[in-house]
Amino acid sequence: MRESFHLDGRFRFLLCVATILCALAFRSNADEATEKATQPKNVAILIFNGVEVLDFAGPTDVFTHARDPKGRPAFKLYAVAKSMEPITSQGFVKIIPNYTFADCPKPDILVIPGGGVGGVVRDDETMKWIKNAGGKSERVLSVCTGALILQAAGFLDGQKATTHWSAIETLRKQAPTTTVLENVRYVDNGQIVTSAGVSAGIDMTLHVVAKLLGFDAAETAARGMEYEWKPREEYPKG
Repeated sequence: MRESFHLDGRFRFLLCVATILCALAFRSNADEATEKATQPKNVAILIFNGVEVLDFAGPTDVFTHARDPKGRPAFKLYAVAKSMEPITSQGFVKIIPNYTFADCPKPDILVIPGGGVGGVVRDDETMKWIKNAGGKSERVLSVCTGALILQAAGFLDGQKATTHWSAIETLRKQAPTTTVLENVRYVDNGQIVTSAGVSAGIDMTLHVVAKLLGFDAAETAARGMEYEWKPREEYPKG
């Protein structure tokens, strides 16, 4: 009886130790998951010669003003290009990228602005990177004629999309399986979100922020920019 009691006590002790260790491991995993969830999302902004200034500056400003529920920056932004050579926007603005395709951090969100996009579509290295990075991103956003880049990369097949009014017919011809909408500010397919021209990229990005962080976060970002945002749908309250 004494030996049985001794063994039974040892078993209860070992069971208690195992329970504590499991609880600690669970808490550690939960803390790690929480920490990962609260880390700023990486936002890669593609830049290239001929890119429209407001096409990338608008979304950049929105993401920069966006804050998580604790008031911390919700996004980490960086500009990426084929090389570290300065690119020229609209013929007079010089921009130096933060990264090249070779060393760019994995984006959670990829932004493809518009402008003179012909050189991008014809560049195999750039298109290969867009397909690879975009395919692994949570969301891929295009502004203005950036939709033509997404179409060339195959992201708009079977999707709904929009672009600058002057490129609507071009997109329809180049994307026969895409439902191209006009007279809308943006079109959200889930992973793929496209906007109309130039300033419409701001509305699109505020929409994405509202979907990710809630309406309050998007409204605060718009107020910080002094942008008169007119949301067209309901969003979760952040």
